[in-house]
Formats: sequence, structure tokens, C-alpha cells
Amino acid sequence: AGCKPCTDYDVKAARKAKATDDDIRQAIADATEVCGYAQAIMTAHGLAHLGIAGEPVETGTSPETTRTTELVAIGAAFAVNCTASLERHLTGAGRFAITAEDVDSIVKLARFIKGKAASHVDKLVGLDETDEEATPEKTQGGFLKRAMSGVCGCC
Repeated sequence: AGCKPCTDYDVKAARKAKATDDDIRQAIADATEVCGYAQAIMTAHGLAHLGIAGEPVETGTSPETTRTTELVAIGAAFAVNCTASLERHLTGAGRFAITAEDVDSIVKLARFIKGKAASHVDKLVGLDETDEEATPEKTQGGFLKRAMSGVCGCC
């Protein structure tokens, strides 16, 4: 979801769950690949509105794809709001006997992570959960003061 504090937490949780460094490295690679795919899709989509043909976006599933890779990809696609990637990986889930319950679990986790990432960003600009919208008055006292004092306030 693009959130460093969330990544810190997730890596610690993976270590606690006895994931190896290779497992963690692979999950990071899988998740960032989905993010890159989402970025490529949105670049091509945005440029198409300007009449500019973008580079074709690779949509195939790698032969090295595993059940874990597919679950990570589903979570990452959900976290970054990439519907094309989410559809692609949900379709591929059957190849690895990923059940509806598995998808439900990974989506709940991704929703939690996405929400935490959003709350860190909200705090960075001086919003809290009761604020309905950002205003210059609210945000000036948030990020700018903390940035000047060397404290980000997001974690």
C-alpha cells in the first residue's frame, strides 16, 4: 500500500511467523511487481485520454507463480486499488486451490493495511478520523510544523 510503517510491521510479523529472508524477499518482489503493473496500466490509461498509445502492459502469469505469490498479488492488487490486476489474480487463484475463504482472509488483511496506510497519510497532513476534509488551516498545523521540527508524526 506504499506505507513504510506498514511494511515495517509486516516484515516483523513475517519474521515472527517464521518466514525466511527468501520468503520475505519474494513477497516484497511479488507485491512491488503488482504495484508496477498497476502503475503501467494507469499510465497507459491516462495517456490514452490524450490520444497517446502507451506501451502494451504484460498480463501473463509467470510460470514461477506459486500459491503464496498469487495470495500476495491478490492482497497487493486490492491494497493499491488495481482492478485489472485483482481480476487477473482472482482468475488465477483456481490454479492454486485458493478458496473463497483464503481470498476473504487476504482481502481483510489488505483492507486493514490499506486503512492503516491511509491513517498514516492523514496524520502526516494533520487530519484525524473525525475530520471530514482537509483545509489549509488544518494541514498547516500538521505536516509543516512537524517537518520543521524534524518529526513526521505518522508513526
